Amino acid sequence: MNEQEIKKLLGNNIRKIRWSKNLTQEAFSEKIGIEPSSLSNIENGKSLPSTQTIINIQQEFSVSPNEIFDFDLDYLRSSQYLEEEIFTTVRAFDVEKKRILYKIVKAIEVKV
Repeated sequence: MNEQEIKKLLGNNIRKIRWSKNLTQEAFSEKIGIEPSSLSNIENGKSLPSTQTIINIQQEFSVSPNEIFDFDLDYLRSSQYLEEEIFTTVRAFDVEKKRILYKIVKAIEVKV
C-alpha cells in the first residue's frame, strides 16, 4: 500500500466518523481545531492529518485508533464511492483521453 492509498483510506475513515456524528465539515473541523479546507483535503486523500488532529478526533468523538486506522477495503464495493473515484479521475483527463475512454465505455456497453 503506497502513501496515496493510505491518504485515501485514512480520509475515508475520517469522513465516515464525521458522517456517523451527522456533522458538516465546518462543524467537525471546528470541534477538532482545524480549518474546513484542511478537513476537506484530508477526507479527499490530498493530505494526511497531523498527529494532533488524530488525537483531537479520538478525544472529541471517543473513537478508537482502530476506527481511524482500520482500512476496511469494503469501500471498493460501494457504487457511490466507485462513481466518485471514476468521475474525479476522468475530470483530470485531457480531451483525447476522454474520447478514448468514451469509446471503451461504448464498447463495453454493446457487449453487455
